[in-house]
Formats: sequence, C-alpha cells, structure tokens
Amino acid sequence: MTTITVQAVYRDGVLQPRTKLDLPENTPVQVQVTPLPAGKESLFGALQGIWKDVKFLDSIELTLREIRASYGAKLEQLARELSAEQKNG
Repeated sequence: MTTITVQAVYRDGVLQPRTKLDLPENTPVQVQVTPLPAGKESLFGALQGIWKDVKFLDSIELTLREIRASYGAKLEQLARELSAEQKNG
C-alpha cells in the first residue's frame, strides 16, 4: 500500500480526514500528526489525499519551493541594487 498525506480536523476526540479515504473499514493505519498553522494548509498535501495515485506531487511542491526561494533571492538582490543606485545618484 502506498503512503498518502491527507489533511484532517481533530473534533470531539476524533481525527476526521478532509477527503474520503479509499480504505476498507477497520483497516489499521499509522498516523503522524503535524498541526498546521491557521490558514496555512498545504495545497499539495490536500491534493495528495485527493489524487492518491499521482506520484509526482512531492516533486512539484519541492520545485515550487525552489522557484519561490530563487525568485525571492533575486528580488532581494534587485532591491539592494536599486537602493544602492538611489544612494549613489
């Protein structure tokens, strides 16, 4: 069986997945709980639960994080250069 990641809500002493799990009744599972900051739920975490057979979602999320980091660094560099130009001229 493939490991999947789904988001859930803890309510009335029970973890309730936000997506339907394709599991037979009474299937034993192992659960790792990581509380998510309010409003910061991972879109790709939710997609993994919906599209359980799609294997490349982790690599897409990693690629997007790398792109964000790369552009963030480029924007910071550009801001420093613009600031230096304004100071010098």
